[in-house]
Amino acid sequence: MCSVSWCINDHGYQIYFNRDEQKTRPVALPPKRLNFSGINVLMPIDPVGHGSWISTNDAGLSLCLLNNYQGKVPATPLISRGLLLSRLAKYTCLDEVGQALCNNTLSKFAPFILLAFDLSLCEQQESVRAFHWDGEALCINTMTSPVFSSAVALSQVSQYRYAAYQDLVVDETSQAARLAFHCHHHSAQHDKSVCLHREDAQTVSFTQVTVTQTEQHMSYVAGSPCDHLTPSSLANNRLTLSKQTTMSEAS
Repeated sequence: MCSVSWCINDHGYQIYFNRDEQKTRPVALPPKRLNFSGINVLMPIDPVGHGSWISTNDAGLSLCLLNNYQGKVPATPLISRGLLLSRLAKYTCLDEVGQALCNNTLSKFAPFILLAFDLSLCEQQESVRAFHWDGEALCINTMTSPVFSSAVALSQVSQYRYAAYQDLVVDETSQAARLAFHCHHHSAQHDKSVCLHREDAQTVSFTQVTVTQTEQHMSYVAGSPCDHLTPSSLANNRLTLSKQTTMSEAS
């Protein structure tokens, strides 16, 4: 279960990601600076699968991985979906990611949705590249903000969260409005809320990625956003990569 939204403008893009997990799952490790084939990468690490769900690199490429619970799980031994990000985070543009996915044996992975961002999106300022693996075929299309995943009642969860997005974000451009959306929950609808509070699962972290032509930031705040997400917690838990990344390099 996850909620991801984003904002794209002439200067770059920002990603906002709520990670929802079972309460029994071990706590993730905060983002680290890693290097894959000479590319510097920021990503948190899941100690169970040893992969990740979100990354950004110094070429301006960012990836977000959501579980596709409505897909068909392949009848073969599986490896963690999060390891895909370790494989793909070294690439520098959307087309490279697409080619690498096509070259991977995806039947080793449970179904997923992979959202890919780079600075070429600044020309569109809306849709992002989306790779859907349903367990049988890979489909490539575009998606607009926000995107949700849920193993339980996806239609109802998406409807509730989208309504909250319309109320809090759609006519607002401020970061405060977007943070309010990712903190949003309702005492009577806690099982559908963006900041999830359910008996067996909850929102366990919030990650913000900011990418411009010159810098890439990742802020990671562990715990429920409604309790822990503030401007100061974002500032105090921020890692930075710095590299000149031009629009032409990203296209």
